[in-house]
Amino acid sequence: MADLITEAVAARLRAVGAHAVPEDLYAAAGSTFYERLVGSDRAEIREVLALARKTEGPILDLAAGSGRLTIPLVRSGRRVIALDLSADMLALVRHVLPGESAVECVVADMRDFTLARRFRLVILGATSLTLLNGEDRAALYAAVRRHLAPGGLFAFTLAGAIAEAELRVTRTEKIWVPGPDGAERYLFSQQIEDDGSARLVNWLRADDLVPGGRVTVFTSRLQVLGLDEICREIADAGFEEPNVSPVRSPQGADIVMVTTSAVSSTTIAADDAVA
Repeated sequence: MADLITEAVAARLRAVGAHAVPEDLYAAAGSTFYERLVGSDRAEIREVLALARKTEGPILDLAAGSGRLTIPLVRSGRRVIALDLSADMLALVRHVLPGESAVECVVADMRDFTLARRFRLVILGATSLTLLNGEDRAALYAAVRRHLAPGGLFAFTLAGAIAEAELRVTRTEKIWVPGPDGAERYLFSQQIEDDGSARLVNWLRADDLVPGGRVTVFTSRLQVLGLDEICREIADAGFEEPNVSPVRSPQGADIVMVTTSAVSSTTIAADDAVA
């Protein structure tokens, strides 16, 4: 599992004779750390709630994670199907909303799922599209199309141009992460791979870097995606030209929301006739 550890983190571990214990950021202990890391992030919630007010019926939240979008939607009075590949993540949703009938948690892969309903609104938050490579994104788009009601909206977020440039730079820095007994200092390391198209990210608690220690390193590998690239992909996947708008983030993060609908069968038939 050495390929999950950045060169910078490996060097820090070697310097003190410590050993890495890689943990998936989205499973088991990683899911709890992820919630600490992003749980207080309010980015895009306002925009998602605004979209929800314009639609009817249940909402499908893909890669729902610990419920950062699901929970405020349910609390606003909407029914939500929270879909995620990680049962550990969805357990956090159930913990916050125990016995809540307005949320249905589904353990499934956003690239290939089948639900016996269609939705007026399908959301994919927290720039989760970057978890998928090109082939997997194509599978996601197809799955979303199958589950969109006529005229339904697909909404997802991406890094804006400034943030995208920062995501293409290898760096290591210390960050403070909220914890049950106060903030803890973590080492964050980002390593750019595949000619700049992907990034390997690590988090480890700074106090765990002790001689001979076994250090938990939370890991994830993400794609670095440009807006133009994604707009071309969704057009090729049968979606309308998207609307792109900035997300008003309290932290000032550079994020954009992309909204689109599937091209109707009537439009496709007309295009075929012209061709």
